[in-house]
Amino acid sequence: MPNRTWNIVDKFFSENEFQSFIVQNAVSIKRTEEIEAGKKVIYRCSKYRKYPECDFQVKVIFSYDGGITVSTSNEHNHAHRASTTRAPSPVREIVINSVAAGLSYIQTHRAIEHQYEGVVSRSQLCSLLNYHRSLKLPDLNFVDDFFLLYKIMFFF
Repeated sequence: MPNRTWNIVDKFFSENEFQSFIVQNAVSIKRTEEIEAGKKVIYRCSKYRKYPECDFQVKVIFSYDGGITVSTSNEHNHAHRASTTRAPSPVREIVINSVAAGLSYIQTHRAIEHQYEGVVSRSQLCSLLNYHRSLKLPDLNFVDDFFLLYKIMFFF
């Protein structure tokens, strides 16, 4: 991988000016390290998860004399958004109805196959089922609540 090319943008002497630059460029801290001249902080695009091709970075050197040197590398590239890992809305509705009906994983999977045309991963389905099943469980605040629930589930 070739070395990154840094272009010196500005030198700030005020923290407020620097903070407005950071907000304006929509970046967040990636890495911080101590160097001989002071402290070096690397910022990256704050939307790097949504847009994985965005390679915009800002290098800031906080020198001991109070100066703040700012350099940038590349530009924002928000042309291609990353695909989401969230299950589609129809699948979530099917899972909610399946949990309400008390269906198993296999039964829920078959319901999704019949009612939804797309593909849903096993991990998405398991996560959705576990989440919605946990919403149906009563809150257990004390050990006595647990034993009461245990008696109800297994002895009545």
